[in-house]
Amino acid sequence: MSKTRLKAWKLLLGSLALTLAVGTAPGSASAADSAFIQKMTEQYEAFESKHQSAYSQYLKDERHLYDTYRKQMTAVYDDLLKKAHDDLDYLTDTINRDIEQLKKSYKENSEAFRHYVRVSDKDRAGYAMDLYEDTMDPDYAGSPMDRFEDSLDPDSAGDPMDLYDDELDPDTAGSAIDLYEDEVDPHSAGSVMDRFEDESSIHSAGSVMDRYEDGDLSKSEAEKLMAQALAQAEADMSKRIEATRKTVTLRKNVSLQDIRDAWLNAKKSILQQREKTIAEVSAARKALTGTGIEFKPLVLGDWITVVIDGDFMIFEQPPFIDGGSTLVPMRAIFEKLGADVKWNAKDRSVAASKGDMTIWLQIGNRSAKIQGKAQTLEAAPRMTNGATMVPLRFVGEALGADVKWDSELRTITIDSEN
Repeated sequence: MSKTRLKAWKLLLGSLALTLAVGTAPGSASAADSAFIQKMTEQYEAFESKHQSAYSQYLKDERHLYDTYRKQMTAVYDDLLKKAHDDLDYLTDTINRDIEQLKKSYKENSEAFRHYVRVSDKDRAGYAMDLYEDTMDPDYAGSPMDRFEDSLDPDSAGDPMDLYDDELDPDTAGSAIDLYEDEVDPHSAGSVMDRFEDESSIHSAGSVMDRYEDGDLSKSEAEKLMAQALAQAEADMSKRIEATRKTVTLRKNVSLQDIRDAWLNAKKSILQQREKTIAEVSAARKALTGTGIEFKPLVLGDWITVVIDGDFMIFEQPPFIDGGSTLVPMRAIFEKLGADVKWNAKDRSVAASKGDMTIWLQIGNRSAKIQGKAQTLEAAPRMTNGATMVPLRFVGEALGADVKWDSELRTITIDSEN
């Protein structure tokens, strides 16, 4: 039986019980305080409105984070795919021009010449250029780019983005958001909202307010019991909210880590296969001419992951490296670490505080202040897409956090001192 039908049966039974009870407690309706009954009804309505609004806002915020990250990583994927294919075209064009030149000096039917042509042909299965193309081909099942693409696809069952999306989907049975939605739904039998609505209603047989209206409880007794019911509803809702946040955060962290690893694997595989391909092509040319062939290096895009106290972060403006300095979004990181951040538009400065610690810095100014003492930053703070970006090292110096940079994983780990 559905939640709605169960709820309807319960209300029907309550109404029937009230009908059968008519005449058993003469004068009870008139004895009940209608203003108190209305007050309890309004108390429930306020509780329902508050928690349904909180649920809606939480879902909106989490979906925004999900959408932001997916958009950012899709851009990373698109950039990697484009640069890899541009490089494949560059290698192909360079080799083809070289082959045309060599035709003037070497016999095309010689084994060495034919071998150079074979290893340089991206359409010849199993040879060097073909293997390089396969590595970057998302349509080649099991290739690094195929796995990276799948990790970002919310419709690829069981892959990281799909699992993250499911956890935030109220229509996915048993997901964190589905369970949270149930608790704020008065039509979901047995939910926190359903139980508190029942206690608040004179139409729910055996409820506090039903017994009060029937004259089985005094007003003071009903007030005490309704206060307890409200406290219990708040406590139960808090447990659900905490469980939801914990589950969603865990799922997000696992998915972001898996997606990061899929990106790193794709990037590393492309560069490694490129190196092998160039070595084979160059060796084939050397066997023909006595000299190999050189190509300009391939520079692929970057993505920096930030983990604060074990939580994988999603920023509106991601960190980036410029001139050897890693710049990170100050407000998002400082607030995550418990600091209060205030922006002064007049002089384009930022003031932050945490406990007794005070911090001041200014856009475009390498001089900052920590506890009133001047500090010289390795790079001046800058404004990027509305976010104040500061050198990574400054975060540790300012808030006493342990900051580590893993160049292999392209990951910043920040652990606060608790």
